[in-house]
Amino acid sequence: MGFFQRFKNLFIETDNSSSSKDSSISVGSVKKGAKKLSQNIGETEAICPYCHKKLEKKPSRKTKCPHCENYIYKRTRPFDDADILIRKDQIDQIDEEWSIVNGSHDIYLKEKHREKRIRDGMRERFGKEPADDDVEFRVLNDQAVEAEFAGDWGFARNYRLNMAKNLEKRKSHELSLRMYFHVCFLDINGPNNRSGMQSVDLDKYPYFTPKSGFLAPGVIKRMKKLISKLEFDEEDCKQGFVEVNKPIFEGSPTPLSPETAWLKLKKELIE
Repeated sequence: MGFFQRFKNLFIETDNSSSSKDSSISVGSVKKGAKKLSQNIGETEAICPYCHKKLEKKPSRKTKCPHCENYIYKRTRPFDDADILIRKDQIDQIDEEWSIVNGSHDIYLKEKHREKRIRDGMRERFGKEPADDDVEFRVLNDQAVEAEFAGDWGFARNYRLNMAKNLEKRKSHELSLRMYFHVCFLDINGPNNRSGMQSVDLDKYPYFTPKSGFLAPGVIKRMKKLISKLEFDEEDCKQGFVEVNKPIFEGSPTPLSPETAWLKLKKELIE
């Protein structure tokens, strides 16, 4: 199987396939029946949430405990906004409680259902528990496809960006670069979000507005590092950019062609 086909399969494939025991109080603004907020979750002092041994100082970011070598995570507790240290298995609970506070619990549950559906489908297909990074990639792809069908090309662009970062994190350098090519193609075309605007004239608020297109400096910086690692020259980059984005151009309302978009990217990436 050729490289581009492997990338294409990764890109287009979609799957068809805890509540706390801590003492808690309910939040007045939360809908009836919503989960409650935990008062005591996490450690507020410099104490490991796993082995409960004292730390030299309270970590300000994810760090490994010097005693038990488990990773400690820093979060803000929804109940009282206290800075706390938690275990990895408590992250979902904190995220869910924040979704309750923010009034986005329905969205949280929808996304957890999406993740479970995709994870279960991968487990059934491959006969083993899928890696978290693989599940994350497919969830992001599923979200991107959903956003594209809804006309939310700006949101889709953000999901594709996180897919590129996912691949980069796994040291899939070439696949990551090609996904960044896709992100840049959307950026240059100027993606808009149109969900809920079906009645708005496309001429007044189109899917893409090239005049508002831009290239994010952070993305360009990441791409330059990948290009250096891959030892790609200008022709390699141009060929990859056009190859990745030609089917996107042909199957979406992007107004600028890959060849035209490349001239804009080249100025930032190569020249």
